[in-house]
Formats: sequence, structure tokens, C-alpha cells
Amino acid sequence: MNIVPDGTASAPRERGEWAVPFMRPDLPSFASVAPGIEAILHGGILTKGAELRLLERDARTAVGTQHVVGVSSCTTGLMLVMRSLRSLAARRRGGCDAGASCPLAVPRHDADAVRDEVIVPSFIFLAAPAAIVWAGLRPVFVDVDPATFTVDPTAVAAAITRRTAAILACHTFGCPCDMDALQTIADGAGVPLLVDAAHGMGALRDGRQVGAGGLAQVFSLSPTKLVVAGEGGLVATSCDCLADMLRTGREYGNDGAYGCTEAGLNGRLPEISALVARASLARLDDVAARRRAVATAYVAALEACGVRFQAIPDGCTSSWKDFCVSVEASRCGIDRDTLRRGLADRGIDTRAYYSPPCHRMEAFRHFFPADGHLPVTDQLADTLLALPMGGHVDADVAGRVATVIRDLLPAPAKGGPR
Repeated sequence: MNIVPDGTASAPRERGEWAVPFMRPDLPSFASVAPGIEAILHGGILTKGAELRLLERDARTAVGTQHVVGVSSCTTGLMLVMRSLRSLAARRRGGCDAGASCPLAVPRHDADAVRDEVIVPSFIFLAAPAAIVWAGLRPVFVDVDPATFTVDPTAVAAAITRRTAAILACHTFGCPCDMDALQTIADGAGVPLLVDAAHGMGALRDGRQVGAGGLAQVFSLSPTKLVVAGEGGLVATSCDCLADMLRTGREYGNDGAYGCTEAGLNGRLPEISALVARASLARLDDVAARRRAVATAYVAALEACGVRFQAIPDGCTSSWKDFCVSVEASRCGIDRDTLRRGLADRGIDTRAYYSPPCHRMEAFRHFFPADGHLPVTDQLADTLLALPMGGHVDADVAGRVATVIRDLLPAPAKGGPR
């Protein structure tokens, strides 16, 4: 992890070694989970056991919803939620056992309209539109806010039609999206608001962990996140109907009597993964505080270099799952890709997020009109660079990475924006 004085890598990249890797998982200690792993192996309950129930309980407390359903990945959670939309719409037309307690209890005026479109930012990880398409729905890509990088509520409102089935927002890089504005739009259109909260653990709105707004928020527990299971996901909701469908859906659709009324998949979260995630959740405050310190160090060291930072709205705290800077040649004297190559030559691994954006990807571009244009998304995809972040990065490492960046910038840019 050391950067040698001349800025070159301390180990050759052809062996897959970096002076500063892009990420390393921030994991609980082995000592903290070893007794639980031993108990799981001794007891022989490897799935659908006590650790899953305890994780779901702890996560409910953290996010403040009535239900949290553990699944095998955030993608699985998004897939199951999207697949449930049509069933939820049918229940909404005909009522459901939950009655007035269901968030979908108020019937639509145009209940017979075809609802097959999900409004989603293109500046998002590809799992989101993949889940939409897998569920037999169509992504409608919209632009994001140039300051926060989260979905632009004005763009969402403009995209609403009689075919809109749902709005899917995202806490991009850990920055909470504008839930109040988006919920107002969703309520006015009579459609559910969903959130890809993959980056959301450790993100706060008004001092509270995100997760309780909208119909459902889906978290990731993969290695790059602040709460880690190895692989895994959590769906947070206060809708009894949706929670029931998710629990059945993650069990192949098995209704408990070896029957199946709606097809599901194997989306179960193993017990050892749940145990690790629970131990990781217990240390979330410390992990989030360290990431905030790293973000602060990056900003302090780079704010005079012409790069732009993600803006976090008032009343919100980012999880800083990723720390990204926009590198524009007109401001920095160098473009993103040139800077990235220079950092790689010196052993510092980075990522270009999200490049290409989803509306340019082969799998999804036929859903986007040929004459369509998402200017903010395209600009961010061409300029954003994610810097190292994770269990191996502290404020000192961030400062040293920033020093290499400053050394790579042309002289006029080092003194500040042009």
C-alpha cells in the first residue's frame, strides 16, 4: 500500500499488485465471527436459520422499517421487487388482506392502463436496468442532477406517462437522493417509489440511516460496501404485501406447501454470510466515520486543483461508498483518462464511473430513443474518476494519493480552477 517517494508503484501491476488498490473490504475481525461460524458448522443449519433472522431484526432497527428481507444479493432483491410490481398492481385493483395498512391500498383511477415502464437514471450500476428488463418491464432512462449525481426529480416528473409502473431512484455513491420531491411525484402519479440503496448503508437523512422512504429500498452487502456479507442484499419495506412476496420469491416461489402461485428464484442468504453481515452492521458507525474522514482529506487536498466534487444536500450525510471527482480538461488542464493512466503508472488503481452509462450499453440502448440526449449523464460518464476507498484507506493514504494527483496536473491547474 506504500507509495514510494518518486511516486512509482512499489510492486509491478502485471502481478496484480498495486501501491494503492482501488478497494479492500472493510471486514469485522475473524475473532469476532469465528465462534458463530463454528456454531453454524457444528449445528448444520447453513441457510434459513437464526443468523438470518437476527440480521433482519438488526437491520429493521437500523433503517426503521416494518420488514427487512435478506436475499442473496442486491441484484436479486431488485429483481424480486420488480417482478412483484405486477402482482402488487393486481392486488391494488382488487384489494388485499392487509387492507388500509397497505401502502398501495388506494386504487388508481386508470387501473386498466398498461403499466410496464420504470423510470430510472441512466447514471446507475447496470444491475438496476437489468432487474427491470428481467422482470419483463421497460427502463425509461432520465438524467441526473449535475451537483448531487442523483436522479433529477424534474426529469422524473417529465417522464411520467400512463404506462409508468414505478420510479426507481438511487443513493448514488452514498449520497441520499431527494426522497421528498420524488415521493411527491410518485404520489401524484399513483405509482410506487423504489430505491436502489446499494450504496446506502452509512448514508443519513436528517441524522437517520436511509431506508424507510418509498415502497422499498434495496441494499447491497457486497465487498465494496460499508456493511459486508461477502455477497448479499437486504430489502427494506413497510408493506406487508411486498414483504410476503419477497419471502416467498426468494424460496423459488414455494408457498410453504410445496406449491407455487408465482414463480420465484433461489435468493437465499446463507447463514455464514448473514453472520458476517450482522457483525459488519454492528461496526457501521465506525466504518462510516472513517470514510467521512477520508472524504474530508481528499477534498482538503484537491479543492484547489480544479476538480469538482459531488455535492451532498443539506441535512444529508453520504456513506462515501465511493469518492469521485470530475476531471474536466478545461478546468484541470488534463482529461480524466489521461489522469487515470498516470495514476495507474504510479500504482494507484481507480475506476471510471459509470462509463459507459446504461443508456449507451448494448443490452439497454434500444430502450432509449435514437434522438435522446442525457447531457449531465454523458458529461459525468466522461469525466468522473473514483479514487481509492475502503478498509485500506485512511486520511494519510488519501493525502498521499492526492499528492500524486497534484504532481500529474499541469502547472496552471495546480494553483486552482481556470
